[in-house]
Amino acid sequence: MILDAARGRAADFRAVFRIAPFRIYQTGAILMTLGFWMQRVAVGWLIWRMTGSEAWLGLVAFAELFPAILTGLAGGGIADRSSAPVVLFWGNLALVGVSATLLALSLAGGLTPGMVLVLMVLVGGISGLILPARLSMATFLVPVTLLPTALAVNSTGFNLSRFIGPALAAGILAFGPADWVFGFSVLGYGALSLALFRIRNATPQAGRPARAAGDNGSAWAVIRRLPTTPVVFGVIVLQFATGVLIRPAMELFPAFAETVFDRGAAGLGFLNAALGFGAVLGALAFSRTRDVSAALRQIIGSAVIFAVALLGFVATTHFTLALMILVVHGAAMTSSNIAALGFVQINTPLDRLGRVLSLYAVVFRAGPALGAFLFGMAAEHMGLGPTGLVFGLVGLAAILGLGAFVIGRHRAGTAGGWQG
Repeated sequence: MILDAARGRAADFRAVFRIAPFRIYQTGAILMTLGFWMQRVAVGWLIWRMTGSEAWLGLVAFAELFPAILTGLAGGGIADRSSAPVVLFWGNLALVGVSATLLALSLAGGLTPGMVLVLMVLVGGISGLILPARLSMATFLVPVTLLPTALAVNSTGFNLSRFIGPALAAGILAFGPADWVFGFSVLGYGALSLALFRIRNATPQAGRPARAAGDNGSAWAVIRRLPTTPVVFGVIVLQFATGVLIRPAMELFPAFAETVFDRGAAGLGFLNAALGFGAVLGALAFSRTRDVSAALRQIIGSAVIFAVALLGFVATTHFTLALMILVVHGAAMTSSNIAALGFVQINTPLDRLGRVLSLYAVVFRAGPALGAFLFGMAAEHMGLGPTGLVFGLVGLAAILGLGAFVIGRHRAGTAGGWQG
């Protein structure tokens, strides 16, 4: 049975890579995310070196992620009215400009914590605007039967970059200036811009009804109708809970690397790499379409493991054990995220997908931003370990409660179709 499942996953991966636009997009996306993770590690390390403050680390993470709340919903309407590859192309060009500015200021010696904060706000605002289009790219490039596989491939590439990027950045930071890291980031964003230009004429491929009756509303109008599909709504709220309470710890890795494990920049690279390696394993383990019950079990079960692994991570000062726990933590995170995103996409009409994904994008970006800010402020006064313990326990309780709600509504047959 295991061998048959592995053959099925391998066949799905081969099929999705035979689609040329998807293959071109993934090549550019991997290079971009590699630069993204390198830049994020370098920014965190510079802020820690400049300030020595957990609160500043949380504030910078908040500055990058929180503006998605302000731009994400607008991005959903844009994604529904325009071609996702075109939206993503122009947004990515803007990110090239921001990354180039970061490089130029670093070369000129003009980077300050305040300037980094401003640039991260720009990154967050632009990223929020284009994230609904980014999340729906698989819908444009592959048929619905291959959608979970395409999401798994995308997540695998993203998390391979999470594994490789921090290791490269840590090596550069150990022996050279952050300027080199920022240069790689500019090249990565440029590579994705080129790939998107080549596939700018792609049209939606997912085989779902393209029109739901009566849907001409704004993003808020569509989102207000989400409670009529309580299972989809519950899955999105569950993602918000894990974003606020479980994911923020990774934004404090620079502080964990130096104050808990006494490993410096190299330790920071290992922490991020372990998380990324686990995330790749989680993505590779899931690539096939599943029924609603199986998908919900994966979403909720993986979220529980995600929370428990956080508790294990903050409870240990043994570096090797912490890395092993982070592998599990990363695998559970990706497994839950892929299943949740696939579930929402498959169960949302195509004509309003961008607007629903705009809420998903706000949740996905703003949850960790809010959580990182709160985690950083709490850690400044309570310490990293006690803060992680509180967040992990509250997060686990929230996951169990929301999981019971979602399963109960599904069993009651109230998953619902879209109303209006």
